[in-house]
Amino acid sequence: MRILLTGVTGLVGSCLAPLLQENNEVLCLIRPDRQKDAHARLVETLPFSKKNIMAINGDVTLPKAGMKSADIDRWKGKIDKIVHGAASIRFDEPLSDETKRVNVGGTQTMLDLARELEVKEFHFLSTVYVAGSARSFTENDFDVGQTTRNAYEKSKLEAERLVRNWNGGKFSVHRMSIVIGDATSGYVKEFNGYYGFFVGFWRLRNSLYERWLTGGKDRLIRQGISFDEEGFLELPLSIDCSPVSKLNLVNSNWLARILNKLISLSAANQTFHLVHPSPPRVQWVIEVSLDYLKIRGIQYRDGNSAASQMLRRMQRALDRKINRYLPYVTHEPIFGRDNLLRTLGESYVSAPAISESMLQRMLDYAIKVNFGQKNKETSESVRRIA
Repeated sequence: MRILLTGVTGLVGSCLAPLLQENNEVLCLIRPDRQKDAHARLVETLPFSKKNIMAINGDVTLPKAGMKSADIDRWKGKIDKIVHGAASIRFDEPLSDETKRVNVGGTQTMLDLARELEVKEFHFLSTVYVAGSARSFTENDFDVGQTTRNAYEKSKLEAERLVRNWNGGKFSVHRMSIVIGDATSGYVKEFNGYYGFFVGFWRLRNSLYERWLTGGKDRLIRQGISFDEEGFLELPLSIDCSPVSKLNLVNSNWLARILNKLISLSAANQTFHLVHPSPPRVQWVIEVSLDYLKIRGIQYRDGNSAASQMLRRMQRALDRKINRYLPYVTHEPIFGRDNLLRTLGESYVSAPAISESMLQRMLDYAIKVNFGQKNKETSESVRRIA
């Protein structure tokens, strides 16, 4: 079987491609950059890939996905499935046009390309958070009057509508929850979602600790900030967080395994929720994660209770950093997964438990690689507020 895959250089695609290529020929549509063409980017992403995977220069935001006429002629009628995973995961409203261009426009482009290439199966990687403000959301639910909470959710809902209206063949929509690293090693290719919430805390803690050790101890103490003998930061700031809401995290290797099973089956115009059956409380996730980052004193309440001028600046900067994640720490729908369980049957394997040691493993890897940034790099915004 031959599969055309987009998004291979991303977190999910880079985990999925090695599994797909075990029993299929995989063509990876990759956008070249200024330094590297599609093949070079594929080798960089999957240095140990087998011979039955190849790169094609393309861009989902261009007509015919930027494919050359020769490539279209070569592969027309010879591709069995398209797996469309390329997406922008930006939440920010000022970037909503870009998000829509990639997620909605890119999906329409790939649906048109499927028709051009005579591909009869289309697998779309989406998000369970098209559920938006809904309290519960089944796999058969789509537009049930929910309010989407950011540009990303809105764009994915619009893209799903395009897929559902496609009449060129059969489709599958694979809705994913929040993806974290490999369950065993903690390896993760991108530091968004769960990691994006905590990276600001980590950098702030390191910046304050450097100041603590280099003559700024007395001033920090006067501002209500201190470190104990074990290096734990006492930081009297506050964040909004639901005491009862859950946070649905799944490991990338589990997700890729389940996706591979679903893609191997014939599409039948169904939607699947790839979610954790027993998600932890979001407040517990935050407490465990901050403790591993050696940060204590954070309160869970509305409003800004910081007293000193320095703390007020820190509170405002922290709010700017994490406000984009506010919908996910204050509300979590209950996700059904009947289609997933019925379709996979005995081949279904439950997601690994999200335990304290699991979260520590995820953060341990993130810390080792400085959350994906160059070592010793500290953002100017952190320097200013500290």
